[in-house]
Order: sequence, then structure tokens, then C-alpha cells
Amino acid sequence: MPRATVKAVTKATYLALWWPQMEHPVYVERTPIWADEHYRDPDTGWPLPTWEQALTEIDEDPTAEPAHVVTFGRQVDVKGILAGTKDSDRGVRYLTKYLTKAVAETYADDATPNPAYEAHIDRLHDHLRWLPCSPQCANWLRYGTQPKDPGPGLVPGHCTSKAHDREHLGLGGRRVLVSRGWSGKTLTQHRADRRAVVEQVLKAAGIEPETADRMAADTLTNDGRPRFVWEEVPVTNADWQTVVLDSLREHRRRRDQYDQAKQALTTGTDPPMDNRSAMASVPVTVAV
Repeated sequence: MPRATVKAVTKATYLALWWPQMEHPVYVERTPIWADEHYRDPDTGWPLPTWEQALTEIDEDPTAEPAHVVTFGRQVDVKGILAGTKDSDRGVRYLTKYLTKAVAETYADDATPNPAYEAHIDRLHDHLRWLPCSPQCANWLRYGTQPKDPGPGLVPGHCTSKAHDREHLGLGGRRVLVSRGWSGKTLTQHRADRRAVVEQVLKAAGIEPETADRMAADTLTNDGRPRFVWEEVPVTNADWQTVVLDSLREHRRRRDQYDQAKQALTTGTDPPMDNRSAMASVPVTVAV
């Protein structure tokens, strides 16, 4: 795909967020009450406009404007990266660095606190406490609108979303879309793809991989009976330690087996002496 096309599409992409008014608080000293499946004015008892009614009012207002308009920045640097190159390694390090950053890490150093900076963060946090973060946010009651899908117990200023926390300062969502948002696959499908690659390597090296669903609850024997019967049993700390250690040993054994298979395929040497099914010497454990 030409980079010019990517830049043109990026420039034309935007998000207009049509939300009810949230500039002028309606309930500051008072709080709407929950009664008969609606939040109502504490004095008159009249129900507040629902989320759907508020959006309909916006649609019918020719002078209405979106609450937020989000666009990409003007700097768009599109580069292709080939696996196994220095650019790919540098790109992975760069992305990992910023994807794991937290907003709180940009604060002033704890060893030498800056009172002015901390006061600024406190003011920002106090402002974010009352801003709606989503259609379901309890803060909509402060501005005279019922949140989407309301229920009892909502209190303005006490929304449980991470976006209102001091350490997040409005960034309560994911830094990266879930896998199905950019690859079209779920995590289960990605795991299946990775397993298929491992199985191909093991088989090519003469190692028979274990059956993926060998421990599944619906696995049957040749006579059609369940292969395993799962039931709850008393567990002690010693049992937990045994299960964890067995799992760690099994993970290490599989990793070594896979590394040996890759090395054998790369160097063209004979398969490793441990040329047997991955099920061999696997301890039998009981699921709890």
C-alpha cells in the first residue's frame, strides 16, 4: 500500500463524539434519586431524560455540535519493517517501551517532589473526577441526563472507571486494540496458530507432539466413555506446591524440546535422543 494513500486516509479519518451537554452542572448540591427504574429529580420526582432521549434531542437540533472531535496528528511516519533486521528489533524495543509506560511515571521524582507540579496534577484530577468518561458513566447525573443502561447506586464523582484515577488522568482504556480488532482473530485462534507452528517443527524433527485436547473435559475413550472424571477434592499447601512444580518442569521440558527441534532443523543434524512423544513422563495431576 503506497505511503501517500495511508497518509491521505489518516488525514481524512476522524471521530465525532455526539454526547449530551456536560459544560453546565445541573445537580451540584443535590443528587438525583433512583426510583421506579429511573433517576429522578430529588425535588419534583420527574425522571431525568434517558440517554436515548438526550441523543434524539441532539439529532433534532440543527445547531448542535459534537462534544469531542478526535483526529490523528499531522505527523504520520509510515515505515515497513522486515522481520529479523535491526530495524525490526529497534521497533519492537521502542513499542515495548511506550506500551508499558504508565501516566504516573511522568510525575515528578518522589525523591525531590515539586509542590507546584503536584498541585497541578491535583487540579487536573479534581476536574477529571466530574467529567463523563463513557455513556455509562455516573457523572451524567450531574449534568441532568440518565446514563446509558442505568441502575441503582450511581453517584456522580464516584465512577469506578480507571479514567478517573489520579494515576491514569483520563487514560482508562487500552493502549492497544484487542487482537480481534486488528487481526480479525481471537486469542484462542492466535494460540491455535502458534501451536500449529510448534507442532510442525516438532514433527519435522521426529518428535510426536501431544494432543492439544488430551485433558479436555469432553475427551472420550475408544468406548465412548469420558477419559477423565473431574471432581473437587481437598487441597493442602503441599498439593499446590507439587502441582506448580510439576507444571514448571513440564513447561521447561517442552521449551527444551522445541529448542532442540529448531536446532536440529537449522543445522541439519539428527533429531535429539529424546525422540518420543511429548506425553512421555508427564505426571498425572488432578484438576481442582
